[in-house]
Amino acid sequence: MTPDPAHPPPAPPVLPGEDLSTLEGFVFVQSARGWRFGFDAVMLARHVFDGPQGDLLEIGTGCGVVAVLLAGRGWKGRIVAVEIQPALADRARRNVQANGVAGLVTVLQGDACRHADLLPPGRFQRVVANPPYWRLGSGRTNPDPERAGARHEFHIDARRLCGVLRERLAPEGLASLLYPPERLPDVLKAADAAGLSVVRRADLLPATGRPPEVVLLDLAHGRGRPCEVAPLRMLARPAVP
Repeated sequence: MTPDPAHPPPAPPVLPGEDLSTLEGFVFVQSARGWRFGFDAVMLARHVFDGPQGDLLEIGTGCGVVAVLLAGRGWKGRIVAVEIQPALADRARRNVQANGVAGLVTVLQGDACRHADLLPPGRFQRVVANPPYWRLGSGRTNPDPERAGARHEFHIDARRLCGVLRERLAPEGLASLLYPPERLPDVLKAADAAGLSVVRRADLLPATGRPPEVVLLDLAHGRGRPCEVAPLRMLARPAVP
């Protein structure tokens, strides 16, 4: 389903403290003051869509941006999107419904790391996550609970995330994560402990001559596998009204 600019989808219900944003022909309700999606979610969706397709698990869907973008562009496979924060999960469900992809995307609210029965049985060809970037105790913690949970590892850290990948990624599957370059040692250590390897890395640059802000990582089962370093990419920051 490719959005028709002349016939945008109906807006989802908007609750007090929320507003609407449009992105690539889709419409999203999100918090006016809490966590809001950014360019990193869009880059992750584009990266994942360019790779192999199949059943997909998203850990930490937020308001459902990645899941909606994938399903709305014709993703070939079921999408299960998990979000631990109840208000974000509720927004994700409304966004999935409003954008006409409820038959393709299932939103689950809960902790994928602690409740094994939360997820449907079976493994996934793709697992994706735009996890919290920063360790607890590093930097300033945002006073807003939604933003704090999205930025710092209150709910999930690299070790626990890689544990979910180990259990839920199909034997020949591919996981795609976003992290800042400073966290690569932590991610590599967690991946190795879970029997995974980073098999592809793409640095995302904010501007020519600037160091990367974010790194796209593809992980697969097996330790010690070679890592392909992809050409540098420029961050395409979308205009989000």
